Amino acid sequence: RESADRQEDVWVFLDGIALNDEEMKHEGIARRTIRNLVDVYRPASIDDLRTRVLRSLRRYLDAAYPGMKDEIEVQKLKGMCREWEADCLWGYFGWNCTNIRHLRLGFYQGDIFTEEPREDRDVQPIQALLREIAPQIVTCALDPEGAGPDTHYKVLQAVAGALAADDKERGEGEAPPQVWGYRNVWYRFHPAEANVYAPVSLTTFSVLRSSFMNSFESQKLASFPSYMLDGPFCDLAQQIQADQYQKIKTCLGEEWFHSHPSSDIRSTRGFVFLQQLDVASFCRRARELRSALQSSKV
Repeated sequence: RESADRQEDVWVFLDGIALNDEEMKHEGIARRTIRNLVDVYRPASIDDLRTRVLRSLRRYLDAAYPGMKDEIEVQKLKGMCREWEADCLWGYFGWNCTNIRHLRLGFYQGDIFTEEPREDRDVQPIQALLREIAPQIVTCALDPEGAGPDTHYKVLQAVAGALAADDKERGEGEAPPQVWGYRNVWYRFHPAEANVYAPVSLTTFSVLRSSFMNSFESQKLASFPSYMLDGPFCDLAQQIQADQYQKIKTCLGEEWFHSHPSSDIRSTRGFVFLQQLDVASFCRRARELRSALQSSKV
């Protein structure tokens, strides 16, 4: 029942977006926020929630400052806010909360530099999910050495460890997944580095902006904006993808796009660059990144 109630929060929020009804959107947010507060603080009653929990939380937030390490309860609450945002984004495409797994890996500690992933705490939950789902494609941020957020590198190492362990246990006839490495607003692939080029239309750009601005309330105004654009990341992502289209158009020629028999290609105004790797190549890349990082610390 808890899962159904959380799903209903998302549907209420998305109905509010469709109706341009701010009150309905706020109802969906409020419902999920109350569930999260109850889950974290376990109040004895609604009055206890209003008096003890909300008052103490307000005092804590009023005294907080950028860069401060939060107490455990606030860390969990912030993480649940990000989970809500992801639930809403996937809700755009009809995914239920039961289709989304927030693993809450233990190396996320709220520090500026997080802990290294551990096999028992961080790798095993991913491996268990791989065995349960048997995906055909696994996506992972694939930033170069020393670039991108620290958590991207840590997640890459945890995913590589899980894929390597899963590969050893795979039965005969079970096909391994392909890994799609992506880069977002922090870094980008050179066209020659990518081997999968996903076309993006103006319609997709519209969905990108609408879904981001409505779903990711905590990221519309970035605390650490890119040097390329002081604005929402969705606008920067569009700028990057449109620029990548211009590069491919220079290679293939404008006429190739405008005269293509597929309407999907004729409507292309952006490209997402991806690097598709098999499991062995991805794990080798992870080891090379780890070795390079360790060498730079010596």
